[in-house]
Amino acid sequence: MRAAPTPVVTSVWRRVLLLALPVALQMLLQSFLGMADVLMVGGLGAEAVAAVGLAAKLHFLMLVTMMGVATACAILVAQYCGAGDRTQAQRTLAMALVVGTVFMLPFTLMFTLGDVWLPLINPDVAVVQLAVTFLLITAPVLLLTQLIAIYEAALRALGNTTVPLIMGALAVALNIGLNYVLIFGHFGFPAMGVAGAAWGTLISRLMQLAITLAWLYAVKHDFALRVADFVQALQWTSLKRFLWFALPLLINHVVWAVGNATYHVAAGFAGTDALAVMGVMVPIESSFFALFVGLANAASVLVGQTLGRGDKPGAWQLYRFFNRLTLVLVFTLAGGLWLAKPWVLAAFGHVDAQTTLLLEQTIAVFCVGVWVKILNMLRILGILRAGGDTHYCLVVDVIVMWVFGVPIYVAAVLWTDYSFVVLYALTYVEDALKWLPIRWRTGRGVWVKNLTTG
Repeated sequence: MRAAPTPVVTSVWRRVLLLALPVALQMLLQSFLGMADVLMVGGLGAEAVAAVGLAAKLHFLMLVTMMGVATACAILVAQYCGAGDRTQAQRTLAMALVVGTVFMLPFTLMFTLGDVWLPLINPDVAVVQLAVTFLLITAPVLLLTQLIAIYEAALRALGNTTVPLIMGALAVALNIGLNYVLIFGHFGFPAMGVAGAAWGTLISRLMQLAITLAWLYAVKHDFALRVADFVQALQWTSLKRFLWFALPLLINHVVWAVGNATYHVAAGFAGTDALAVMGVMVPIESSFFALFVGLANAASVLVGQTLGRGDKPGAWQLYRFFNRLTLVLVFTLAGGLWLAKPWVLAAFGHVDAQTTLLLEQTIAVFCVGVWVKILNMLRILGILRAGGDTHYCLVVDVIVMWVFGVPIYVAAVLWTDYSFVVLYALTYVEDALKWLPIRWRTGRGVWVKNLTTG
């Protein structure tokens, strides 16, 4: 007869079901915002797919950078929640909103000037023209998404995954509906093409933030901030401590985003087919990674709350649990994607035969190598950062990406005749090199720290 699970194991599984899985689903829905645009402009031709795919990649990379502030907020809020200090959690949110807004303003301006810099990173004139239109309309989305990401991170750090999930689902549904109306011109609206997809993205994000704020103030939540909360948050002593903690995370996310943008830009010089494949791979990768980013965020929340309570053995137990769970899921889902290749290719059947073949081979490489990326992601996002080990993560990411990963890839694109499939495989070099130092650091337990007592 099988033994009943211990209360500790049962408790861990219950917390995963109540927190990790909703977070993962919410991240998946978030990635669908970009996927909806790429899929629904497919009928407009390969250039539209490449342009919206390029714009979606840039938005995704900006989302990664803005998650630096959101992650810092979530880590501190989770630990203050574990310590029972809701006042400091509230002040942390206010500081994150101010810092995030100031940080994102220059990038918002940059997106309005896409006609200046997009031709420098993409040689296809038609693709650039369409991408410029998309970025100009969606420039305010950067500020909106930064605020949404911070509020979502703070709510999840308190254990509230339901509200971000519902708001994300509403945004996806609204985005798809607006795309249908504005891209193709239904219900009396003009057919706007790529511009219609951009307006759908902007309106859906604006409504997502508005409804989230309306809920916070309607229920008189602790995070329904007042002007006085922002004034207190701007006190230099508290702000300096937040910046000291958040800055490595912010720089780390920017470095990672710029590096990944370099991969995408370099792919444009490998040919239009390569760029089209990258445009299709963006939503596939984003959807796949969404689950594991969600799990890593959930691990960060649970580990952070546990450390805030001073329960170091519990933090170790959570690390081992999430490590095993991630391994099982990544191999299962990679195998499932491998088997589902015919259906994935059919969804993008509007592209030509050569691009379809490249896409099939690229998906195969993704399925074989993705597990290395995912485990690194869990250990960096979910474990090391939860205990404040942000400086080490920054150093490893900078060295591995900019000394090895990016230079090797760019050199291969510019100076060799390798197939795009080989070039795509080279994007996994940095994760292979990152594996040992991250695994070693996690095993040392440097991250097992209570940040609320510092």
